[in-house]
Amino acid sequence: MFGLGEAVVIGYDLSNEYAQISYMSKSDDMARTLSLTKDSEDYNIPACLFKRGEVNQWFVGREAINYSSMDEGEMVYSLWERALIGDNVSVGGEDFDPIALLALFVRRTLALLFGEVNKDSIKGIMFTVPTLTSRSIEVLEAVSLNLGLSGVKCAYQGREESIYYYCINQPVELWQRDVLVYEYDKGPMNVYHFRVNTNTRPNVALTSLKTYVPEEMGSNTDNAFLAIIKDSMGNSIVSSSYLLGDGFDGDWMKASIGELCRGRRAFKGNNLYSRGAVYACREKLGLCGKNAKIIFLGKDKLIANVGMEVKCGDEFKYLALLDGGENWFDSKTMVDVILDRGNSFVLTITPLDGRNVRNVEIILDGLQEHEPKAIRIRLELVMESETELRVNVTDLGFGDFLKSTNQLFTQKIDLNPVNKDE
Repeated sequence: MFGLGEAVVIGYDLSNEYAQISYMSKSDDMARTLSLTKDSEDYNIPACLFKRGEVNQWFVGREAINYSSMDEGEMVYSLWERALIGDNVSVGGEDFDPIALLALFVRRTLALLFGEVNKDSIKGIMFTVPTLTSRSIEVLEAVSLNLGLSGVKCAYQGREESIYYYCINQPVELWQRDVLVYEYDKGPMNVYHFRVNTNTRPNVALTSLKTYVPEEMGSNTDNAFLAIIKDSMGNSIVSSSYLLGDGFDGDWMKASIGELCRGRRAFKGNNLYSRGAVYACREKLGLCGKNAKIIFLGKDKLIANVGMEVKCGDEFKYLALLDGGENWFDSKTMVDVILDRGNSFVLTITPLDGRNVRNVEIILDGLQEHEPKAIRIRLELVMESETELRVNVTDLGFGDFLKSTNQLFTQKIDLNPVNKDE
């Protein structure tokens, strides 16, 4: 069995329509993707459940669709969207928690992997979803607690970050210039534009998204896609492009494929997101080296470093508090410091591009009077959104010399650069 005795990580791509599972061990060079059909690239697991009538028996994915055609019962679709909304789901006259239904689906689909992977070898799962929000993190955390996988670390990222991890784990010639990912399932077409800014140290990787609605596709799909290719590429130099989704099936691409492959590489498939999630999981668990030369700066990432100058003996040193490039919802810290004098201190905000560095003074109005270096304060820094930092300061006093008041001071800071257009 694959993974017996060695660490295995999983990338789980979850959307309203399907799920997909990729996996790899520490010794693997390339991620594998679970196929529903042997020796084929049948990767998409339909995101649905079927409950047999009058019995508490559930089926998932392809099996659910098969049972629905020959047994009385009820199908449940849109599991991800229903979980995000949070309203109970009525199935056969009975109400069910939508997060519990999603957890059932995820748990059963992960079980499909156990024929390929030893369950006890699994060390981490990276879930990737179309868009990562505070609500989606809340849902995924609840799902993770119901998987019954003790000791397995679960993490979450958006598809834009999965694109980043997939790209940088490919040969460098495929992403040394820009990369375009076209996602099309015969509805709106999503186009992700990935690039690495090599003018910064470390380099900063960025991914932007543009969606083309069906009306823009027109009746001639080939010509419409050709126009989208030209619009999405613009004046960029593109190293490679990827075509994802069932919409690209068939032989309708004539003029468009010629433009797509003009001086660049093009690939067709649909497991990019789950494989990118595997590479991310492997790095975050420390099973491979971290790419210190590149920082991914997506909308889920902290856009600046936060720190302060502290005195150690006779020297002043920079104390890093929050690191830019980390997920903003994971960015928090707590530290105790001795206040030198007065009732204020300064935090330094350094955007990752190195521009618009600024010092923000935190004034503790009403702090008890104290001698120099005779009061201790506790700093708690918590990100409340992509750009809003909450700073909590608690008066801890100074032992028997100055009793703690436990007085709490709070200030919020916008981490956006002052001059955004510079």
